[in-house]
Amino acid sequence: MSTVLEAANVLFASRTRFRTVLLVVSVLYRLSNYIHFLTTPMVPIPANVVDFLSAAVLQHSDDPKTEIQQLWGLVRQDPEDWKELLLNSAVDSDELLRESGPTHGLGAEMLCPPHTQCVEATCPKRGAKLGNLYATQCRIFTLRRGVLPARNISAACRYCQTRYHYAFSVKRPKEAESKRVYYERPLPYVHAQTAAYVEDSLCRFFENLICSAHAPTTNLARSYNSDLGRTSTMMNTRLKSDISQSLVMDAVFLHALLRRARRYSPQLELTHRGDNEHRFDTAMDAYNLLMSGTGQPQYAHACLDCFKVFEDPVTGELSFIRGGTTDGVTIGHPRCRIEKCRNPLESMKDKLCTTHAHLADRCLAHNCENKAPRGHITCSIPAHRAKEEEHKRAAEPAFLDLDRRLTKDGVSTQTPRRKATSTSTQHRSTPSKRSGPIKLDLTRFWTHNDQLFILCCGVIISRTTFYHDEGVSSVAQFLISTFPKPWLFPTHNFYDHACGLLQHLQTPVNAALFKLFECVRLVVDVFHALHHHKDDGETFCNQNTNPALCPELHDVAEGKWLLNSSIAEQTNVWYGAFQPITREMSAFRFNFFLDEMIMLRNEWFVGELGKNGKMPFTLDFEAAKQQWMSNNTST
Repeated sequence: MSTVLEAANVLFASRTRFRTVLLVVSVLYRLSNYIHFLTTPMVPIPANVVDFLSAAVLQHSDDPKTEIQQLWGLVRQDPEDWKELLLNSAVDSDELLRESGPTHGLGAEMLCPPHTQCVEATCPKRGAKLGNLYATQCRIFTLRRGVLPARNISAACRYCQTRYHYAFSVKRPKEAESKRVYYERPLPYVHAQTAAYVEDSLCRFFENLICSAHAPTTNLARSYNSDLGRTSTMMNTRLKSDISQSLVMDAVFLHALLRRARRYSPQLELTHRGDNEHRFDTAMDAYNLLMSGTGQPQYAHACLDCFKVFEDPVTGELSFIRGGTTDGVTIGHPRCRIEKCRNPLESMKDKLCTTHAHLADRCLAHNCENKAPRGHITCSIPAHRAKEEEHKRAAEPAFLDLDRRLTKDGVSTQTPRRKATSTSTQHRSTPSKRSGPIKLDLTRFWTHNDQLFILCCGVIISRTTFYHDEGVSSVAQFLISTFPKPWLFPTHNFYDHACGLLQHLQTPVNAALFKLFECVRLVVDVFHALHHHKDDGETFCNQNTNPALCPELHDVAEGKWLLNSSIAEQTNVWYGAFQPITREMSAFRFNFFLDEMIMLRNEWFVGELGKNGKMPFTLDFEAAKQQWMSNNTST
């Protein structure tokens, strides 16, 4: 105890000097990767680091350069040993570097490439030392340290023209087709935009708020700027210290893309030139295809809420049921207005894809293929032209009413105004009747709905977008893509229009398709069976898809249903709340975003099931396959 007390007395007596030493060591630790990257035998420590510490911390030292080099000798052996000791001084060094670092070409973080030698496999001089260093100012948005000024250091190989950055490398970056190849190992910061990085933990924070609270990215940006991003010392740079809505979205998307790359492929490749609006499209499209159908990580999930084991009362053999439900949610993204077209739009403001852009002068009357003459939106068919004139007249009353108010108050305008007449007033009070069933396609077109397949415990295992309708043929194709083999189906599939789906499958033309459904029982969920299907005893539904036909679904002793067939109605509320966030997304981003939200929710949801004693586990589909093949071989 006396030894500890003596040490404390010594530190207290020289607390100012001790704080100075700790601050210098903290800065050296913070800049250690940058110093290691630039250190040579002739230059043991970069000059700008020495100048910064001499001016900002060791102003009163007689020989600051020697002291800095000696302290670096203590830190350089193993910087991680200093990490825990320096945690409390991290804020001080951040403030110091935020205020004075940029003046000396330093940042609170120096983002250097992970390599000092070329590692490009096709380089004729692989292993050559990198040169042609280039430093740019940037800022880092963090979860706990506010907004930090930083420097992005890049270096190039002169033999293969590959430039190495902190997050990726680019071979021949000036070429139009150059690609960013992201490093395999996870990094603490995501390069979201040209001069902006977002901390990995902040990306996860944003993702969880979007997933659980449906927080719009605009609100996330505002909240960050008013709270987490505020610091006592402002950055001494010309870069903005506020995070924007687009930056939040780009960070979330790139963070998710890197996570997908670690799951599916070793490296993520994105186009180098251009902007982020379309940079992610190709990668997103590829990952969307991998995720569709059977791609969700929780696809083989089972637990006590969706998987029940029971003893057959007749044979005494153990059997099981596994239930899920499919349902549609009204949510979508803009699409091409040409029927049956699924091509992506170039811009979300477009009404036609690039393939059908030449049809921009087509008559806007629904399903009309005639051309509209210049100055009109409809063709010369009288009924169509009458509808156009009706549309124009409907827009007049608002202008005339506002114009009348100006006239009443004697407000002058630079342009002549039309006077409101009794005719226009009468038109405003009693609008003209609609001219028949003709409809003008004046607004953008949207996809019809998203279709989900949800296990009876609440885990979502598949989704897709229906472009034009939710017909039973579309639902059948969705189920086949989700369960491409008979043994993958659950034993019971609840669907509010299961009777219509079963009738569709039983038609002769769908005989081959129906065979894929031989392992599943199509059932109307209990709610719709009670309230939306006829109780006449003669309907196809009552005879084939009534849940009462499945005694294995009902516990007679307890008087309750064993599976929650209404889980879709509850899950749809969560899923549908993303409509304001996704409404203006491209098809690539829309599908990628919702797949990610489902994946994040499933991870959390399965964890909650485990906490509640539902014993989640993963099904062995190989065993189910062998059993199905054995049964079909024997028959």
